[in-house]
Amino acid sequence: MADELKRRLVVGLESSPKYIPFSYKYDEVGSRLQKESCEHVHDYYVTASEVSILQNSAQDIIPNVPNDLTLVDIGSGDCSKTRFVIDELIKRQNTLAFYPLDISGEFLMKAVTKLKEEYGDLLTIHPIVSDFMHELDQLRQIKGTKLILWIGSIFNQSYEDQISTLRLISTIMTDQCQLAFSADITLSRDAVLKAYNDDGGYKRRINLNGISRLNREEGSMIDLDKFSYHLDFIRNTHPEYMSYVRAFIEAKEDVQYPIPGLGIDLTMKKGEHLYLHEGTGLSCKYTLEQLQTIVEKAGLRLAGTLIDKEKHAVFCRCVTK
Repeated sequence: MADELKRRLVVGLESSPKYIPFSYKYDEVGSRLQKESCEHVHDYYVTASEVSILQNSAQDIIPNVPNDLTLVDIGSGDCSKTRFVIDELIKRQNTLAFYPLDISGEFLMKAVTKLKEEYGDLLTIHPIVSDFMHELDQLRQIKGTKLILWIGSIFNQSYEDQISTLRLISTIMTDQCQLAFSADITLSRDAVLKAYNDDGGYKRRINLNGISRLNREEGSMIDLDKFSYHLDFIRNTHPEYMSYVRAFIEAKEDVQYPIPGLGIDLTMKKGEHLYLHEGTGLSCKYTLEQLQTIVEKAGLRLAGTLIDKEKHAVFCRCVTK
């Protein structure tokens, strides 16, 4: 995992344009900052909208099957949102097998400890510290019918990766399994920019944590004062695409920084951009038609949608065709 992450970093930093993989910012520091931003940034609507749906409709996310379900949570974070589904499942069955996956090991294990204390023998937890694509074989071996959650993550991948990840998820599903993923359907430029360019600077610190992590873990000494930070919203309602937030830093002058842990230098000309995500953008926004297209391209069927009353977020329920 560590070698693969370093390889991805090198590829990104040597690409044109340069970028840092989006997931790299979510170490323990980035995960904590994300949790704090959800608590303190009142204009950040996504989490509140997802929670509203889960509070009111968790039972509608669960498939109506005669047998017990196993719960898989991809990108589980602190599992705070997942608890609504866990509670509903435990009402229906005596015990629940739960597989949370997250790339931040310390953050995940803290969440697991809390869940064990709260649920005891009702919940059998099998934590997996990794990203989804490296654990496909293990997830395929889980017996029985699975409910797979993917909350707050699809919109942080490139368009092509969203389709390919959904397609990979479909390979661990039987005809009785169901996937539920959340997406952002907010297309108001003002609302989006308020959410991702907050006065407290939480989102900025999260986006820049990838640079800070390079300095902490790979021995670089990148001086962020030599860069300006930029964030914008690109709106696109074409049925086969999406809208997105774009975040990058721009060099104020020619710079060169050795990164000993990666064995490369970060060299940038004045005015050159370093993007804080793969692909064209992050935090993607969608129309329902765009989401249906993505699901169909991945070889799945959209069985239903659940939308919060403010119409900021949606949960898509997907099954195999």
